[in-house]
Amino acid sequence: MRRLAAGVAALLAAAALAACSRGESPLAGCHLPSGATVLAIGDSLTRGQGGDGEGYAEQLQQRLGEAVTVVQRGINGERSDGLLARIDDALAEHRPALVLITSGGNDVLRRVPAERTRANLKAVAERVRAAGAVPVIFAVPQPSVAAVVGLLDDHPLFDDLAGDLHVIPDVVAEVLSDDALKADAIHPNRAGYTRLADAAAAVLQRCR
Repeated sequence: MRRLAAGVAALLAAAALAACSRGESPLAGCHLPSGATVLAIGDSLTRGQGGDGEGYAEQLQQRLGEAVTVVQRGINGERSDGLLARIDDALAEHRPALVLITSGGNDVLRRVPAERTRANLKAVAERVRAAGAVPVIFAVPQPSVAAVVGLLDDHPLFDDLAGDLHVIPDVVAEVLSDDALKADAIHPNRAGYTRLADAAAAVLQRCR
């Protein structure tokens, strides 16, 4: 088992070096030693709704093997204020090195003011950093006229958040713009979650 963990850790390290060689800088402050925990937390996108038990967190764990533990703590329908209310307990319980977040989509659907969502997510990022972890968030789409025909773009509030946490752009919008990658209007299917897992894995490859 130690050999397996060391092998996966070496794979991550090699991938990180490869990313650097392509001009992608290491993710500041991110360290994923063997035995580290990645916390995936947020709404139904974290829960894997529509993925038949193989959401992005589960698929990411399959790729990492036993060297890194991915803990999935998604709650269907959760808004950013709910995430803020429970983030401290989750951080204390799991002590992650990196936190993958999906949040803001339900705020948009429930017409929560963008300023409130932005403030909540900035506060979440501050709590994550205070716990010694790196916060990473998937941008989610905004409603628009183009969205009616499936042409989705990231909500502008995620541009504003880029200085507070690492934002994974475009992926959710692209998945939900493709009928072959979604289970319903707001959730990916298994293949769609594979795209999210790809994006998350790319972030982990930038950890030293």
